Amino acid sequence: MKADILTDDTPFAAAAQAAVRLLHRLSPENAAAAEPFVLRLFDALAQGDTLVYVDDGEAAALNAMPDLVGRDGDTPLVLRGRQLFLAKYFRQEQELARHIRRIMQAACTVPEPAAVSDKLQQWFADEGSFDQQAACTLALLQPFMLISGGPGTGKTTTVAKLLALLCSDGRLPRIALVAPTGKAGARLSQALQNAVGRLKGLPDHVAEHLQRIEGQTVHRLLGLKPPLMQPAYNERHPLPVDILLIDEASMLDNHLCLQLLKAVADGCRVILLGDTEQLPSVGAGAVLEALTQTPPLSESVHNALQTYLPHRRDWQTLSQQHARLTRSHRFGENSAIGQLARAVLDGGEQVGAVLAAFPDALQQHENDADQIARMLWQRHQAYWQAVDGGDVQAAFAEQQKCVVLTALRHDAERINRHYTQRLQIQRHIAPNAAWFAGQIILITRNAPAQQLYNGDVGIIMQPAQAETGLTACFAHGESYRSVPLSRLPEHETAFALTVHKSQGSEYGEVWYAAPEQAAVSRALLYTAITRAKEKFAYWGSMEGFHAACRQAERRHTALDVFLREKQPALFD
Repeated sequence: MKADILTDDTPFAAAAQAAVRLLHRLSPENAAAAEPFVLRLFDALAQGDTLVYVDDGEAAALNAMPDLVGRDGDTPLVLRGRQLFLAKYFRQEQELARHIRRIMQAACTVPEPAAVSDKLQQWFADEGSFDQQAACTLALLQPFMLISGGPGTGKTTTVAKLLALLCSDGRLPRIALVAPTGKAGARLSQALQNAVGRLKGLPDHVAEHLQRIEGQTVHRLLGLKPPLMQPAYNERHPLPVDILLIDEASMLDNHLCLQLLKAVADGCRVILLGDTEQLPSVGAGAVLEALTQTPPLSESVHNALQTYLPHRRDWQTLSQQHARLTRSHRFGENSAIGQLARAVLDGGEQVGAVLAAFPDALQQHENDADQIARMLWQRHQAYWQAVDGGDVQAAFAEQQKCVVLTALRHDAERINRHYTQRLQIQRHIAPNAAWFAGQIILITRNAPAQQLYNGDVGIIMQPAQAETGLTACFAHGESYRSVPLSRLPEHETAFALTVHKSQGSEYGEVWYAAPEQAAVSRALLYTAITRAKEKFAYWGSMEGFHAACRQAERRHTALDVFLREKQPALFD
């Protein structure tokens, strides 16, 4: 086993070296033997895992170090069978499981069947919405629920109807809508407003209540502010909400999810929405995947469902706290994006046939940063016209039409450099300009004072009043607001950005520039493809494309195991 797995620029490198020093202070005689395991664990954390597996011989060696290795989290290392943890992350995952169980077991007010049955039939009358109807009904019955599905499967539509039904007893519950990024939160809020507006027979006061709810980031909801990042809400001071709706749940890592669920009061409903096929969180953990491992429907839950929907017999898309939406209403049978996404999830064998069937919507090019920059300049002509005209709304609309995505940060930086160099020639931008009109920027650090959060996208604009100089514009509800350049938090140029940073966004057209050497996962490729609504271009070799289709990765965590240890028997 190598002891130098982590290099100085590897994530967690400083923490790993500090942990090694702690080993030597606690147990000089065993530290050298334990050190390689600690470095392996920190390397695993950098990959999103919370544990590593050891063989029988390694387990025996670890058990011979009782001053450093135990079972309960009171030693630096925790060994459970062949699973080895750092104590901090072992305790974190156990505590997360405890709070999920706490919320699951709490009592919640369930609407009477007579109050909601008619609306369940009316609002889900279409044949294609039966799985949505089942998901909504299951969510009515319990305080903790995951609704998963790909793009366009109706997660937001389902939850809009669910929230409306939860207002059926005359109460207007306090509802918080959150997402990991500001853009995802804004999209959730807008999508929910649109869905509520389409509901027939909804009382005006309920519609107004639901349409006033503003989506926000998890950090903003919890009051997490740098530098200490201590939440304003916690177990002692819970959030003043009755329903917490969490979108893009695949982006939640263990740490942020724990902070959020700690702040949930007993009796508050928690509803998570997410796509289990998308990229997992940047930080360690696989919360969404663990929550899909809930047990089958119990007899009592099945009977309760039949009370609300007596004519239904098919509950195949449901488990105890999880409903899967499988029919995409955005990507139909003849959708190029939908067929390509399905081909990727199926392992890639049909990718060639799908590409051949949709030559206008799906394209493949050799990866060339200068060529990408040249073609993006051509594609952006309407964007630059909007910028030159000072039309903020048109500039944002054009920015949403086409984006370049990459797997790796340095590839995005390289394409941004090539594109900026082209702009220096075409638009006479100074080579050393820190900002310029039309520059797309991505916020990379939360700044609550400016109401800007990691993942927010802005455009540098020249206002009509030229004497005011450049300003940064950001979406604000259905309008836009300006932020002085001097007040911008950390940010980066974002004509191209990573797939991770694009999560929670949609674009008309996506160009994905594959890495030349590094292998990528199926989830990353799927996430890139499903950011597109109409067209997708793959810049790279088809060998790399097929390799990604075969690379189905699963993170090593124990949250699903900890959840099963004390699974609540709801409704019994």
